[in-house]
Amino acid sequence: MKVLFLSVTAGNGHNSCAKAIEDYLSQHGAETYILDIYSYISKILGKTVSEIYDFSISKAPKLYGKLYDIEGENKAGICSIMDKINRLVGKKITEFINENEIDMVVATHIFGGQLITRLKKKGKIDVFTIGVVTDYTIHPHWENTNLDYYVTADEGLTRQAVERGIPEEKILPIGIPLNLKYSVKRDKRESKIKLGFNPDKPLVFIIMGSMGYGNMTSVIKDVDKGNYDYQIVIVCGNNKRAKSNIEKREFLKEVKVYGFVDNVDEIMDCADCIITKPGGLTVTESLAKGLPMIYMDPIPGQEIKNVEFLVNNGAGIYVTKNYSLPDALDQFFRFPERRGEMQVCVNRLAKPDATKTLGDFILNYKNKG
Repeated sequence: MKVLFLSVTAGNGHNSCAKAIEDYLSQHGAETYILDIYSYISKILGKTVSEIYDFSISKAPKLYGKLYDIEGENKAGICSIMDKINRLVGKKITEFINENEIDMVVATHIFGGQLITRLKKKGKIDVFTIGVVTDYTIHPHWENTNLDYYVTADEGLTRQAVERGIPEEKILPIGIPLNLKYSVKRDKRESKIKLGFNPDKPLVFIIMGSMGYGNMTSVIKDVDKGNYDYQIVIVCGNNKRAKSNIEKREFLKEVKVYGFVDNVDEIMDCADCIITKPGGLTVTESLAKGLPMIYMDPIPGQEIKNVEFLVNNGAGIYVTKNYSLPDALDQFFRFPERRGEMQVCVNRLAKPDATKTLGDFILNYKNKG
């Protein structure tokens, strides 16, 4: 069986999702390929798309959010522009699919979904198709694609998907696929000892995406002055400046500071709660690890939608201008019944086996064929 994954480098989530499913399928005998659509066509085009996204969310988030809302109203916008670009890049993708005799195409970004819809409509390709929606909302324009199935994060999004025009029989609410290491849960006390944390104190984990978005120095300052006896770990990702600034500070509590790490899953096993920017990937990893969340600094657009869904489903606390981080921490540690309620909701939303479920669905589809 040959499976092609079409992704776009706009943040890390789409590529990580594709890689997770690809790893599972390849371990079970499938022949797999991942293409970053625009980088495959042109490295310059791929880099430009990625840089525009990074600039938008870091330097012009309000504008990004406004454009996202315009897309949600099905007005001409970025997705419409990219659909026109897809007309230009379609030939090379068609050649790849046909020359490699691809059986199935999985799109982990709306642009990929648009592209394969166009190619199938034109009769250029004849493959089975799946779209994976990588946030806790239905992104604009998925309803304008025509794929065989759509993977969503939770059954609670089915009504929204149907309302937007996706047939219910095509919806697979099995969760966002993740690296399988997030499906493993280790003993919290043993994990703390292994990583050098105090096993007798709660641990607050701070991570704001791989790029370390937001004012991380201010965040840890607020966490450090909390009234409760907990320890803190902060992962700054690729934000070297934030890591350096934080390392120069003195703290009241026990604090560990890291830059980019490859064992976030192990740190999550140690944590009692996580303070994070609510990107689809980080949220899904946290749910899989059973972590209650405190959400900060969502990007206008999909991350605001993530927060709305998750808070309304009881899985976290949202820090706003009028409800501070110290307020959120006080609520979390003061009221054990609130923590218990959040834990129940987190466990309900968690789908740690999403990668295996989707992988088996793909493999079984081929077997039935």
